[in-house]
Amino acid sequence: MKHGDHDTVSDRSEPQRALHRMEQQNQALSILNELALDQSGTDEEKIRTALIRGADFLGLPVAILSEITGEAYLVRATNVPESADLYPGQLFSLGQTYCSILLRQQGCLAIHHMSQSPYRNHPCYRAFGLEAYIAAPVIIQGRTFGTLNFSSPDPRPHPFTDTEITFVTLLTKWLASLLEGQITARTLTKLVRQAPGMLYQYRQWPDGRSAFPYTSPGIRDIYGCSPEEVAEDASRVFERIHPDDLPAVAESIQTSSTHLSTWQHQYRVRSDRGWRWVEGRATPEKLADNSIIWHGYITDIDDKKRTQLALQESEAQLRRLFELSPIGIALNDLHTGAFLAVNDALLAPTGYHREQFLGLHPSALMAGDFPAFRSQVMRELNDTGRFGPYELTITRHDRSHYPALVQGLVIKGDAGQTLIWTLVEDISERKKVERMKNEFISSVSHELRTPLTSIAGSLGLIASGALGQLPDKVAQMVQIAARNSDQLKHLINDLLDMEKLVSGRIRMSIEPAPLFPVLAEAVEQLRTYAMDREVSLALAPDHPDRRAAFDRHRLQQAVMNLLSNAIKFSPRQARVDIRIRPRPGHLRVEVSDRGPGIPSSFHPQLFEKFAQADSSTTRDQRGTGLGLAITREIMTQMGGEVGFRTRVGQGSTFWLDIPRAP
Repeated sequence: MKHGDHDTVSDRSEPQRALHRMEQQNQALSILNELALDQSGTDEEKIRTALIRGADFLGLPVAILSEITGEAYLVRATNVPESADLYPGQLFSLGQTYCSILLRQQGCLAIHHMSQSPYRNHPCYRAFGLEAYIAAPVIIQGRTFGTLNFSSPDPRPHPFTDTEITFVTLLTKWLASLLEGQITARTLTKLVRQAPGMLYQYRQWPDGRSAFPYTSPGIRDIYGCSPEEVAEDASRVFERIHPDDLPAVAESIQTSSTHLSTWQHQYRVRSDRGWRWVEGRATPEKLADNSIIWHGYITDIDDKKRTQLALQESEAQLRRLFELSPIGIALNDLHTGAFLAVNDALLAPTGYHREQFLGLHPSALMAGDFPAFRSQVMRELNDTGRFGPYELTITRHDRSHYPALVQGLVIKGDAGQTLIWTLVEDISERKKVERMKNEFISSVSHELRTPLTSIAGSLGLIASGALGQLPDKVAQMVQIAARNSDQLKHLINDLLDMEKLVSGRIRMSIEPAPLFPVLAEAVEQLRTYAMDREVSLALAPDHPDRRAAFDRHRLQQAVMNLLSNAIKFSPRQARVDIRIRPRPGHLRVEVSDRGPGIPSSFHPQLFEKFAQADSSTTRDQRGTGLGLAITREIMTQMGGEVGFRTRVGQGSTFWLDIPRAP
């Protein structure tokens, strides 16, 4: 008799009813034990068996395992009569099922006669006419997954017993554990498929055998084989490893096995796209049979590895350049100034050992006003990311000095810190050669000055007619010779001035005085030259009483150099403007022309000796090429500066910054 048939239960005596309860309990436990212990069949077959056994025990023809998502009720599995139009995959609205009643309460729901219950107006009853219904929620990982329910279109004469309610509750829990395993496995499978590379278990036995008991499908991308091909024998995997890398891979596995330490290695594997770099990491576990099993992953790192190798090669090349460069190179921290690295070319002229040098602050190496120099460098680095070049005097270990050309640029370190590459070029030999050249020029100039003065004077007398009238052709040639001898005399005088300035043999007599009269005198001295070239000179009358500290003779020489250049390069009928502009700490003298301007390519050489722009339009305007070099040297020795701004085709403005009088 099915336990759902209770037509004679009420007629039994109490001992009979107790016996019936025991039989019912024993049968329920037997069903549950059989289901739990039976390991045969798939999970779906086990669920189907559970529904059949449950329906038979309860005497109810309809059994459903459902999955509920929001308001959607999905039929996962069924056991129903053939005539019933119900099958897995059907979807209902949750509100159209008795499960909506179940989910509003706790525990199991059991109704033996729906038409006599408070739920007789429920949509499910009106639609399907199910009279008997018992159900329990399927709880997985703390949330309601769905329901297990049994039902019948026929009412039961008596309510469901405690044994039947307990049976449904326990059967639901067993199904929940089965489903939880399914869900966990499905979730892991999805995650594994999304994981880069392959997840695996690798096992190695004491006799040397090895296999991959588990590998994710990603093994095809790494080793080009299937999980089944390596489940019993791992040799297929090792055949794909680069021969040069295989010994190191084997050694790393042996080390991990011996010490039970984490295995991690990078190596190359053959693929359809050639040799590719992979990286593996796994944790070993020793099993009872003394075999070792590793749990880990292997992922393709080819792009990253090749980038890393290229970067390492680039760094190695830079390191070789750094170490072998004939120019001194230092790496400094921008904020502290500390030396982080130096090459041999920088150490050699200083006399320091590397450890000594790295412990120095840059101020210990520089003779002069280091704070002012650092401020200037920081301004340039903030504006352009580089500084210099500057000619500095470097202090050696023995406190002697040598000249160096210093420049640098900002870079970012690996840790994101701001660093400076500094180039320090020892220019001692260059200075020595320059000094020898200057001495030679000075000596030759002195030797030439006396006879050249005599020649120029004689030619001047002849050209003026003082010695008699000359034929026209002869007079013309003598005038050319007189002009050229005058120009040569000016060149020699400029050379001697430059040599004296550079050697320090010209003593500056710097005194406070009004600036305007010096400019006015320079303008008057060049007025005739300007008129000959049809150029007007305009001295702005502003600030006539402003005072500065300067050597009057040398400042006038510097101003006249700028004025003569402006006149020389101005077109006819143009104007040259001269003005004074007060600036913080100094007075600025500006000389502006409307000439052709200066090409940007010539800017770096502008103040060098003998520097002249090579342009066909200026060939007839050339001078000695020493005027601006002399001007810069004069301003430097007076504690001032010289500079310019220019626009090609629109003219140039040269300026002198002269310290204010105290």
